[in-house]
Amino acid sequence: MKSNFLKIAGLSIALGIMVVSCNKDDTTTTPTSQATSVVSDSQTANDQSESAYQLADDATFLPFGGRNFRETGETLDKGDGHFPFLGLGWGKAWKGKDGNCATVTKTVANNIITIVYDFTGVAGGVCGTQAVGGKMTITIPVKPDSTFSGTMVRTVTYDNLKRDSLTLNGSHTITTTLVSGKATASEKLATMTILNSNTGKTITYTSTRSRKIDNKGTGSRSDDESSVTGSTTGKSSDGTTFSTTITKALLTKNSCSNSKGFPVSGTEEITTAAGVKTVVDYGDGTCDLKYTETTNGVTVEKEKTKGKKGKN
Repeated sequence: MKSNFLKIAGLSIALGIMVVSCNKDDTTTTPTSQATSVVSDSQTANDQSESAYQLADDATFLPFGGRNFRETGETLDKGDGHFPFLGLGWGKAWKGKDGNCATVTKTVANNIITIVYDFTGVAGGVCGTQAVGGKMTITIPVKPDSTFSGTMVRTVTYDNLKRDSLTLNGSHTITTTLVSGKATASEKLATMTILNSNTGKTITYTSTRSRKIDNKGTGSRSDDESSVTGSTTGKSSDGTTFSTTITKALLTKNSCSNSKGFPVSGTEEITTAAGVKTVVDYGDGTCDLKYTETTNGVTVEKEKTKGKKGKN
């Protein structure tokens, strides 16, 4: 299971770095190599979307005692549908899993909770064994009562947020609509950039998505499943443009401990600047990191490589 901060940076748990395509150092770009690079970069965008959603969800869920952005059926958790003392009912400031080395502040104003993780003052710019820097800000509304129906907005914003060799800028806005206790989230990742300082290469993209959560009728998030549709456009790490369209909803399962956040089923079509189209198929729902790529009628089986504790 990834820690919150590492999810956002597209990293695996325990400070392991996910392999991303901007680590590639190809000297010659061919249509085939470009398609491979773009598929990997598109997966990085997928990972970023999952990471940002999970981070905002954790910040909402963990300290304030409710699954208030999945559904308002508080009877699952035996809650009364309200934050204690505007979400500040804990004896000490909540740091969550992202507080290591950062200066963490939490404020409430106009019914909005703002949590800031500031790494700019970390001595030597190193936390443990990893380089850190910049800031990350999460905003979430104070929780409404359990009968609420309407729209709420959460944001995760990155200001030169650095973890090891990756630096992130941009924002992820999650607009959740609750109707009769059921939630659907629309998401916008606006002008995201991920710079790899080892290679000097950057992925830049904008993504628009829709997410449905299936909580399996339980009060625990361990069995939740996310179904995501939408599209992404951007510039790949090789400097060329690309676009991705999810053609069959991408399904992720929290119960998949070794591949959490990675699709276990669904398909997407990825198009390079040269017009080469690749269909990526994530399988039949089995918890693994395997998928296939089909380009020009040729199908190749692949497996995602993650960090130190991921599956190779």
